[in-house]
Amino acid sequence: MSDRRQLWLGGIISLVMTLLVAYPAFQDSKREDSFPLSTFPMFSRGKPDPGVVVTQVLGVFRDGTRKPLPPALATGNTEVIQALRMIRDAVQGGRKRSAAFCGDVARRVQQDESGTWDDVMVIEVARSHFDAVAYFETGPTPATRRTLERCLVKR
Repeated sequence: MSDRRQLWLGGIISLVMTLLVAYPAFQDSKREDSFPLSTFPMFSRGKPDPGVVVTQVLGVFRDGTRKPLPPALATGNTEVIQALRMIRDAVQGGRKRSAAFCGDVARRVQQDESGTWDDVMVIEVARSHFDAVAYFETGPTPATRRTLERCLVKR
């Protein structure tokens, strides 16, 4: 094949590929998504509710401020996803199980030697609702928070 024909063939293939990749951008974003020509709906459509609900373990300091405990302190497990699952399981396990879980957390906080959590007086297991957009614009203050369990840290 001559150099000229090879150049034209390469140009035509490049043009066709570029048009195929750009094609979804000119389609209705409400149209059903399909492979291989995706409209990437996770990025092209607005999310109707930017809310996120998180069940978390909070340390309540002497001055009343609350701070989420790290996974290792909250559950004894450093893996974030496993810690989330353990917290959720404790809460869904009923009142007796969530109270026992809260007590275990309080003991870990009491025995912590880092000094970071020395002023924590109360442990709260809470379900917090965050607005994901506001979280990054105004800070990590939840829109609503419901305390599910509460226990004292013995000092």
